[in-house]
Amino acid sequence: MTDERELDDGLAAFDQLGREMAETNRLLRAVRTDQATRNQQEQALSAEMQAALKQATEALQEALQASQTEIRSSLLWTGLTSLLIALAGCGAGYYLGHQSGWEQGHAEGYQKARNQEAAASWANTPAGQRAYGLDRQGSLDLLTMCHGNGWTTERQKGGTVCFPYADAKGNVTGWYLP
Repeated sequence: MTDERELDDGLAAFDQLGREMAETNRLLRAVRTDQATRNQQEQALSAEMQAALKQATEALQEALQASQTEIRSSLLWTGLTSLLIALAGCGAGYYLGHQSGWEQGHAEGYQKARNQEAAASWANTPAGQRAYGLDRQGSLDLLTMCHGNGWTTERQKGGTVCFPYADAKGNVTGWYLP
């Protein structure tokens, strides 16, 4: 009886194991089916995401091209406007500079003529004729720079005075240098 009972117990255990294996196979099939369904859903979602990404990329490229076209157009107009402003400025500067130069040239020419006229007038005075005579003899530079033999210079009253030789009484008189 013990053998029969052990046999019954063994068969019951084997039967139990068979049921558990059948249940395990059923669960594995369900998991595999569920996994296949998920894979299909993920592939479908991935395809949708790729399509959306492609649409977004194309829209972005179109917007970028439109933006580049607008920037080029703006740069072109800005460059042309700057060129026109520069040309207008150059033209105005040339005109105003030409006018100013013309007026300044007249003023300088007039001043030179007045200076030459004044110099000519002074040259015709007795002092001018004496200065001309001293210059012809080479003595004018000696006098104006106080370079005679034994001559000295001193600072007095804010100017430089040239003193030539002393006279017989020891008195020395001089003149202010220019």
